[in-house]
This record gives sequence, structure tokens and C-alpha cells, in this order.
Amino acid sequence: MEFGQTLNELRVELANCIGADKAEGIPWSWVATAVSRILSDHSSGVSRAVVLAELESAWHQYTSSEEQDSAVQRTLGGFFHRGNTAPALTALFELRIVALEQLAHTSIWMWRLSGSDTAPKGMLPPRHSASKQMSAFVHQRFYPMIESAEFEGFFGGRRALYLAGLRGTACEEELKLLPTTSAVFVLQVERDARLMRDFFGVEVVDTQPVLANEPAFDAGQVWGVVDTVLQSGEDHATPHCAVVEIAVCPAGGGQPRLVAVEFRGADISLAQAFHRGDCLGLVCAAAENSSTLSYGAQTLAFVLPAAVKVPEATATGVRSPRVWLSQLRPETSGLTLLVRVMAVSANMPADNEPFRRAMRVSDGTAACDATVWGALAQRVAQLRAGQTVLMRKFEAHEEQGGVVLNGGLDIGSAIDNVSAFPAVPHSAALRRLESLDRVRAPASRYVRVSVTRVEPLLDEMRDSRDLAAATKLVHALCGRRLVRASSGALECAKCATPVADTKSVFALAVDLDDGTAVAHARVAAHVAAMMLATTPEHFLKLPSRAAQLAALAKPLGQAFVVCLTAFTIADSSNETLLRIDAACPADDVGILE
Repeated sequence: MEFGQTLNELRVELANCIGADKAEGIPWSWVATAVSRILSDHSSGVSRAVVLAELESAWHQYTSSEEQDSAVQRTLGGFFHRGNTAPALTALFELRIVALEQLAHTSIWMWRLSGSDTAPKGMLPPRHSASKQMSAFVHQRFYPMIESAEFEGFFGGRRALYLAGLRGTACEEELKLLPTTSAVFVLQVERDARLMRDFFGVEVVDTQPVLANEPAFDAGQVWGVVDTVLQSGEDHATPHCAVVEIAVCPAGGGQPRLVAVEFRGADISLAQAFHRGDCLGLVCAAAENSSTLSYGAQTLAFVLPAAVKVPEATATGVRSPRVWLSQLRPETSGLTLLVRVMAVSANMPADNEPFRRAMRVSDGTAACDATVWGALAQRVAQLRAGQTVLMRKFEAHEEQGGVVLNGGLDIGSAIDNVSAFPAVPHSAALRRLESLDRVRAPASRYVRVSVTRVEPLLDEMRDSRDLAAATKLVHALCGRRLVRASSGALECAKCATPVADTKSVFALAVDLDDGTAVAHARVAAHVAAMMLATTPEHFLKLPSRAAQLAALAKPLGQAFVVCLTAFTIADSSNETLLRIDAACPADDVGILE
């Protein structure tokens, strides 16, 4: 797989940049994950120099501090600097509660705070500045915790917490901190076992928290495993909102659902307190809708840090090299694998598991089955045979004498569709061009071609406004085509369920020519929209069949750099089929180099 060769080259080049003796000192899985994230962020192309610069920056951050913790301040020293240099209100502090006391003859509570006892990886503890302490007024939001029997002893033992929005004020010739509502309390597995059980229904099994029963009372609680942290302005997050996506499991079992927790305004910095694999707990969470919660006016937030944050296979003892399918051993976790999809099953619901799919994958050394659960299984439904994917944080288990893979959002698994990365066709430095006559299955190759013909696929299940038969109706959840049941209702054959939400996507094939050969290939729906420079919704609004056919003619004669995936289908006489999974106009290649 060409992407694997690119990863190997970038790993060596990164080692040269940071002065490492050997590339083996840089975990292959770390490089694969980091490059995947970089290419996902750059949808219109990126130079190799930029990729290396971002890799080097990410590596220094990874080796010098906990991921995403570079902005976290672990001392109060900034409040004692001379001049007008107080920390910004957006700064996030990781601190310790040294003491909790009530002011005499008042109902006012005060915390005595000090710097954190911990330091980022690879750094010595800042002993002198960490010893500085300050008194802080406690916001009334947290008074019920102080006065409640359920939280008895909670604020003792140097309780760790994250605070944002801190401001100092001179009070009785002493600098004190004004109250803030922006707080996240850090939990510990053994110390807080009773609180987690009563408030969130979480039992600790073999030092791991498991959602096992209903909470002792209902206070708008939610408990989940952090999947993604989107800072303000990043990806789906708005400029004034940071989002922490968590996988929430129903009590008693079942597949998790993905829930977005929003932090707005002065609370945005709190999102930095969470990392992938951590457990996040909310009390009195404000519900925006069925899949979105927010840190509201009465919300209490808790984090149980993940016990291990090393992105490596842990059972094999092999930390740096790439792990191949032929090397899999049972009871291995944290696996990062670069594989090719051979097949994806229909949905196979299990007891309390509405979404479950199987994948057959191969990497040239062996083939293996993978079972994917829950919301991640719905994403897997969008994968197609022949595509190259990066599977992250999967587990290997023994089943019927062989080794199978398992993954789901509840254990932090993710799958990146490498073949569909739009940045790679744009970036000449990240791939090599092949000629059309050398494309063979199974492979994904980048080819510079001209479009000589556009062919609608004449799907019968389409919007009535489609007069050119160039679109099809698909299940909005998984992107698969629909069928009509005997009852007349629309069903998704892959999900094996009735369909409520549908959408129209392009269904096209094209003839390609690069001077060495001609070929016929289907076009992925999002690539067809790019080639036509329009959306299915706009296309369907065109007033006549002639206007729609004219829109379909737009790519004719144009040159594109395409990711052409060649694959075979076992039940079609082993015929080799072609599909365009990513593309860009040839004139756009290298504009960012």
C-alpha cells in the first residue's frame, strides 16, 4: 500500500529533523495517527514540508507534555509576577485543594489552592512555583457539594481540579482569587469508587470503571468515554464553542452512542482538561437535544483520567515497528493497523447491540475479520471494498482457534479512510503517479486522467426530480442504497432496518484516458459532486432534463488526479472493478507546495 511507504519515509525524515539516532525510536503507530490527522485537517492539499513541520511540532508536544496539555498551567506563579502580567482569563489551571474553610461568622467558603503535584512527561516538577498557595472564594454553584453528605471528604486529600476564568484581587493585603464557575474535578478509581457508583452507576472492575447499574438518584447525570476533543473553531466546533465527544453506554450493557458535550463562553478552556480515553462525568447537564449536552449554569463536571495513554500495542512488547496482521496475538490492545478492506457485512444486531458489522481486511501478510460495534459500525458501513484504511486502538482476541479484531467507540477505536483523503491527490510530494495501464487489483493508485464520458447509473430508487437518472436515494445514516420492501416502505439492505432519513447522492460512472489505456470507473458520491462543481440538491432543482444533462457534461475533457481503487468481487466472476475514491482538478496540484 502506497500510504504505508509514505509513512515509512516520513518517519525517517522526522527522525532526521529531531536528531534521533534511528527512526525506530519513533513509534510507527504514532506517526500513522499523526499523519492521518494532518491529512484530515488539510482538505485542499498540503506540502511535505508542512507535514514534517506539523509532525515535528506534534512530536515535541508528545514527548514534553501530555497531549493537549501544553496550555495547562500547573502553578499559581503567574499571579505573583510584577507588573500587569496576570494570566489570561482563558488560561486553564491544574491545581490542588490544600484546605477548605468557612470564613468566621459568614456563609462564605474558601479554598486554599496550590500548584499541581504533577508535571508534564519528561519535565522536572516546578517545586518552587508549585509551592505557592492562594486562597480562592468558592462559587455558590459548588456549595451543595460542600454541604452534602454524598460529598463528605471529597475536598480533602489534596483533591486535584482544573479551573478556568481565574482573576486575582487584593483582599485584606492578601491576593485572593475571585469565584469562578469553570471547574472540572479529577476523580481517582479507588478513592472515589462510592461516588462514581452512587452518582453515575459506575462500578470499578479490575481497576477499570464499568457502567453497570442505574445511579442511586436522578440528577441529570451522564458518564462516557472521551472520543474526540474539538477546540474552539476546530472542525465542527463554532468559534465560541469547544466540543468534547463522548461515547455513552446504556446501563446494563448495549452499544454506546456518541454525545457531544459543549463548553461555551468562559467555559471553553475546560475542554482542554479532557483527553481521548478519559471518562467524563456530568451532573445536572444541560440538554440541547438528544445528542448534545452543554456545561450549563448548574452543571458539575468530573474527569477520570485514562490509566494508559500510550498509543502502542501493549501485549506484544513491540512498541515501535509496524504491526502486521500475520503478527497478531490474542489479548493484544491498542493496535494500529494499515489494511485494505475486502468486504463489509450487513448490520448484524445482537442482544442490546443494535449496530454491529463485520469487516474482512488484509495487509498482504494475512487476512483477518474485525467486528465493529455501535456508532463506529455505522461509519464502517460507508467503507467500500478495496479501500485502504487506518484502524486505530483495536483489540485482538482469540475466537474459534483464530485471531479476530474488535473495536468500538467505548474503547477509543477509530477508522480513517486513507483512500478518501482529499489532500493526497492535491499534494504531489505525498504520492506518486502511475499510468492507467499499470493499475491492477487490489490497489489504490494515483493517476492523472482525462474524463471522456460521464454515464448516469440509472438507479431506480431516486428522487422524482432527477430527470437524468444521475442520482440515487441512500440511507442518510450509512450512505448505502435503499430497497423497497413488500410493504412499500423503504429499507436499507445493509442496516436491515426501515429507513426514516434519506438523502440524494450522485450515482455516476466515467470513462478515463491517460494516453496509456482507457478505463471505466464508478465515482464515489462526494467525488462526483466535486467533478460536477455542484451538489445533488442544486442538481435536482435544475428545471429540465436538458439542463441536468448539461451539468453532467461539465467534467468532459477535464484532467483530474484521482485515487483509483482497483478491486475484485468474489461473486462477479472475479472481475476487476475500478472506483474513484478521491480526486482533484489537475490544475490544482501543487498550488500549496
